[in-house]
This record gives sequence, C-alpha cells and structure tokens, in this order.
Amino acid sequence: METFALAMRKTFRYSFYILALFAILLVLLPDYQILFQSLLLGVGAGIVNTLVLASKVWIVGQSGDNPAVRPKGTGTMLRMMIAGLAAYATFLFPHIFALAGVLIGLFLIQGLSYLIVYRNLK
Repeated sequence: METFALAMRKTFRYSFYILALFAILLVLLPDYQILFQSLLLGVGAGIVNTLVLASKVWIVGQSGDNPAVRPKGTGTMLRMMIAGLAAYATFLFPHIFALAGVLIGLFLIQGLSYLIVYRNLK
C-alpha cells in the first residue's frame, strides 16, 4: 500500500499544479475565459473523483491485512454523480462553462492518475 499512497500523493500534487496552471492562464488570457473556467470545473471534479476512488481502494487494500475491515464498494455511483453535477452545471450556466472543457478536465485528471499509478507499479 506504500506504493499506492506514493502514487496518489504524486497524482494530487500534479493535479493541483494543473489546477494552478489553468487558474493562472484564466487570469493571463481573458479571451479564453469560458474555456479555462470549464477546465477548472472539470479538474476540480476530477480531483474529487480521484479522492473518492483512492479512499475506496485504500479501504480494499486494508481489508487484505485486516479481515474485520469490510469494503462497501468502489464509489462508482458517487463518482458518476460528481461528473453528472459538473455536466449539469455546464448546461445550467452555458455563459460560464463549456461542456468540452469540463469533459477534458475530468478525463485529464483520470488519465494522469492512471499514468502515475502505472509508472509507480513497475
């Protein structure tokens, strides 16, 4: 589980770097304000989704060491509801967010976490 914890620490560190980069670009490039606001929403939702998944995987890992710990699922419905809430906010406020940016932000963090975990398990 130490390898997994290290991978998740790196994932969250790089995710917050990406979040900060998009916030800086939002300030520096006001012409692309809608795109960067959408990316910020998507990355924020992606970070929450990764946090939920990491906590559930941690509990499953702990159940291997201690049989008294009972995992209760992988949080798929919660993660789908978070992504759905981000998409719903996009449709509620089309003048603030664009769906393409939100989806890119969501998948960017998931792809980043898969890449970092895969590289740490080698």
